[in-house]
Parts: sequence; structure tokens; C-alpha cells
Amino acid sequence: MSNDTASRTSGHNRDIFLTGEYIQHFKPDDKGNPFSEIYKQKKQDTIGLINGFEAPRTILDIGGGMGRLSIELALSDQNRVVLVDISADMLKLAIDRAGDRNKIRPVNSDAHRLPFRDKTFDVVVGLDLLCHMKRPEMALGEFHRVLKDRGALILDSTNSNPLWTIFYPAYLGKNPLNWLKTIKFQGVLPGWEKIVRHYRKDKFYALLIKAGFKITKNLNYGPRICPKWHLAVSRKKI
Repeated sequence: MSNDTASRTSGHNRDIFLTGEYIQHFKPDDKGNPFSEIYKQKKQDTIGLINGFEAPRTILDIGGGMGRLSIELALSDQNRVVLVDISADMLKLAIDRAGDRNKIRPVNSDAHRLPFRDKTFDVVVGLDLLCHMKRPEMALGEFHRVLKDRGALILDSTNSNPLWTIFYPAYLGKNPLNWLKTIKFQGVLPGWEKIVRHYRKDKFYALLIKAGFKITKNLNYGPRICPKWHLAVSRKKI
């Protein structure tokens, strides 16, 4: 998840991710969200990538919140989807929206310590997740552990080069002081800088490689000169 439509308020802490309160800030499909179109494209691309992998597929959607990805993945009879989120409230919202409890298995867990056996999943996917990881190396180690040999990881990262922000004035708002702070915080809105972290592409890729993944495909979203998001498709090395 991400803080794209977050209000410019006093600083948030990580407790916001434990409750349904975060849904008040994360509205990727809202037409008023300046990133709604690239959110949509990123989701569609991810679903297409996953459904293109060898079937049947056991899929772990980490930090999937209200089920934007899981619900559509579960439409395929070839997919068995486990949705993990740290917020029980968000998982309830996802199941209510899905309308079929047998299609998606919800699991309330922290991504840093996953309650699954080694080599359980064919695919692990985490969209708008890495920026919220307190210990990304630890979380990536867990993703690697629960993936089957040569299993696929699909993960994205928000670019810490803040040049992309100038292409989205609605994100920056009207207060010049917020512009300066957002640039200083590497594209993170004021009030979120203590719990959200963006990465440059090379740092993002280095994290994946160090965790034991081989990057096989990359996609970018946003301005060509400086994308907002980098999405990497990786395979677990054995």
C-alpha cells in the first residue's frame, strides 16, 4: 500500500497499518487519486503476469489489504490465493468484498514472520508493500523461504528520486512548504516520512539480489524520465 492520497497532517505511526483506518488514506481506484490510471495499469499487468505462469498456481498476496489483487486473481480456477495482511480489519473488508470465502484464504500476519512452511507457494506478490517494510531484508528472506524452488516474486518499489513528483501537482498540493518537504523526504509526503521509505532502482534491485532472487523482468510506471514505480519480476535462485 501507499500514502498517495494521504492528508497533510501531523506524523503517523505504524499503528495506522493495524486498523481499517488506513483505508481512509489509501484510495488507489478513486478518480481523484492522481495515480489512479497507473495504479490500474500496474494491477492489470501483475494479474496478467501471474496468470501467464504455469498452472495451477498457489499465490501468496502479501499486504494485499482490501483484496484489490486477490479478488481478481481468485476469478481463475487455476489460482489458489492466500491473502496476508497485518490488519484483521482490512482482511474482513477483503472477504466481504470477495463475496465467496472459499475463493480466498485470509491470514492475519506480519510479513516479517510468515506462518507458512518452506517452499509452499509458486508465486509471492506484494504491491505497494516494500515502502512500508520496517526490515525489508528480513521480509524478503521470508518471501524467499516460502517460495518453491524457482518460484516467482513480483514486487514493486516507489522511486526515491523525487523528480516524478513534479508531474503530479495534485499529489504535492498547494502549499510550497509541502513541496520542499516532499522533495527532502524523497517523494514521501510530510507526516509519513517516519514509516514510509522509497528506494532508487539500483538499491531496490540490490535488495532482491542479496535476498537470493534473480530479476527476470522489470516494468516502470509514471514519467519515462523518472518513473514513480519500479516493478520487478524475480525468480528464487537455488
